[in-house]
Amino acid sequence: MPKARAQELLERSIGPDAEFRSQQWEAIDRLVNDNDRLLLVQRTGWGKSTVYFTATKLRREQGAGPTLIVSPLLSLMHNQVQDAENQLGLSAWTINSNNTDDWDEAKTAVVEGECDVLLISPERLANSQFQQEILLEMDEEFGLLVVDEAHCISDWGHDFRPDYRRIRRILNELPAHIPVAATTATANDRVVDDITTQVPDLDAIRGELVRDSLRIQTIEMDSKAERLAWLAENLGSFDGSGIIYCLTTDEVELVAEWLQQFGHDVEPYYGRLDGDRRRELESQLMANDVDALVATNALGMGFNKPDLGWVIHFQRPPNLIRYYQEIGRAGRALDEAEAIMLSGESDDEVAEYFIEQAFPEPEAFQALLKTIETSDTQLHKYELLKHVNVGWGAVDTCLNILRVENAIFKGENGYERTAKDWSYDHERIESVTQHRWDELDRIQRFATTDTCLTRFIDDELDGSLEEDCGHCANCVGEFVPSAVEKRELIDVAVDHYKGTSTNEISSRYYLPKQDGGRSVIDDDRNMEDGRVLATLDDPGWGARVSEQRDTGQYSAELVSAAVELFDEWGPSPAPAWVTSIPLWDETGQVTALAEQIAATLELPYIEALEQTDAVQPREELANSYQKRWNVEDTMTATDGVRAGPVLIVNDLVDSRWAFTEAAFVLRDAGSGPVYPFALAEA
Repeated sequence: MPKARAQELLERSIGPDAEFRSQQWEAIDRLVNDNDRLLLVQRTGWGKSTVYFTATKLRREQGAGPTLIVSPLLSLMHNQVQDAENQLGLSAWTINSNNTDDWDEAKTAVVEGECDVLLISPERLANSQFQQEILLEMDEEFGLLVVDEAHCISDWGHDFRPDYRRIRRILNELPAHIPVAATTATANDRVVDDITTQVPDLDAIRGELVRDSLRIQTIEMDSKAERLAWLAENLGSFDGSGIIYCLTTDEVELVAEWLQQFGHDVEPYYGRLDGDRRRELESQLMANDVDALVATNALGMGFNKPDLGWVIHFQRPPNLIRYYQEIGRAGRALDEAEAIMLSGESDDEVAEYFIEQAFPEPEAFQALLKTIETSDTQLHKYELLKHVNVGWGAVDTCLNILRVENAIFKGENGYERTAKDWSYDHERIESVTQHRWDELDRIQRFATTDTCLTRFIDDELDGSLEEDCGHCANCVGEFVPSAVEKRELIDVAVDHYKGTSTNEISSRYYLPKQDGGRSVIDDDRNMEDGRVLATLDDPGWGARVSEQRDTGQYSAELVSAAVELFDEWGPSPAPAWVTSIPLWDETGQVTALAEQIAATLELPYIEALEQTDAVQPREELANSYQKRWNVEDTMTATDGVRAGPVLIVNDLVDSRWAFTEAAFVLRDAGSGPVYPFALAEA
């Protein structure tokens, strides 16, 4: 296939003056004319999708089968389907968890040869129905296999995913005549070597990874309230629209609400939003109908807005590779774009949590394997959680790894053990975990260095920059203020944290049973919805609770805030008396708190509950089922229980089971409605 035809397609998709970027035609030529297998390591915005969509069009014109693209994010799939259809007229389909209504039509298109491009997630490869109905149908008919974000194959990649190992098997089993394009913007030498070792015959094509258009600045600012104030002061100075990245969904909501109060047209974006809402928000940002999206990294890989003017990180990412990937959203078709990172020691807690949780302990794997192995029937995830003290996320990780390594099989009714021996790979996991700690150390040093920031990132990527960039803040001086000018804004931000951290304590609907099954909780035994003043990690009331938990007494300031929240809440019928949860209250600190709240409300405090059995510390229990079993039948009512509505107080709430169990006891003893209240959500 001559280059002239590829040039026609490029002009059709991009414009009449379009020219191939360095190494784009080389990649297309080798995929189409030589059936090569390539690892494309190119910067964000280089045009990796241009390569594989153009190659798809050319191979379809040669009579080859459809292209299968394995892509990790739903937002990436949506954008790629649009690009394939709009730019080159390709018939593109996706099969994912958000479009089940389209699955049958997509399958028909594949089977009847009407599909040019099929996009799936790596997790879809584990689905037996997909394997039988789609993958086997395509096996000998692939025109091209594309693995997007191929760094996920490598243990050393910043976003390693166990399901990508399935891709490795498929790659190694593909007929030799089927070309492969594995693409990434975030692979250093170690990751490239690991990928090409695991998948032989991949030939790497590497380009320059850092774009000249990005002006990078880092700002040390430990207080989150101070960061909110900085955003309020400076957001209006940035040109065009942008993205503000946060590490958690809670921070996304809080930052978005704060900026909206100052007249900024921003919207929150995260993975838990439904697919239609995410696509709506992406479209608004693409059209510059919003100033910014405040987002988690769910808005990341593959999102392509060439005129995005800036990226701000409200918190420091856990590693430089992820930071580079996220700032790569900005400035793709602009001469200049800003990338600002706010950071401080408080960001370490989140980063350290994710490192420590990445690989569950060996005991978690063994407990799950033993439970599955000794069961006479297949077990669903929720049944496993009843029997093992392992968290939801850790169970997901364990099951995923065990499935990928063929130690377990997922059938129609749950998981069962296979005959394959399995052992915990201590050496590999310890090595990868240490690598994550090293990555954290490097981004910590990046945040405080006085050397060229662009070159620092390029070195992390094993790039080829030999001189300082001459356009980052460390080279030319800061281009946005590094401190808050109006210090009173910080106090306003602290109040914002206090005002937005209040949450509802919702009553539970189902009661699990240790011998299996569950029952609906009777309304006349259940607690009412309640309130919690703060989350434990927020810099407002949460910080006060954290500071005072070990002092033996909560302050009058917290009592006053609790009473103020109670007055705003106004439960009806109003509580006539107050009691407290006796569990974990060895020092009497919770009792004293409840007594002070009762006195301020001018209500009697009554010790209506007493502990009858030992309980484990809350932090030792990893999932909701274990927390339920921990408090079951551990309290009894005293003679002091009154008939009227009651406010029941605890300092912390996490699973709500202690409140639920207390409500059972109080309602059975003749109390009125039970309203739970806690200072902080753990």
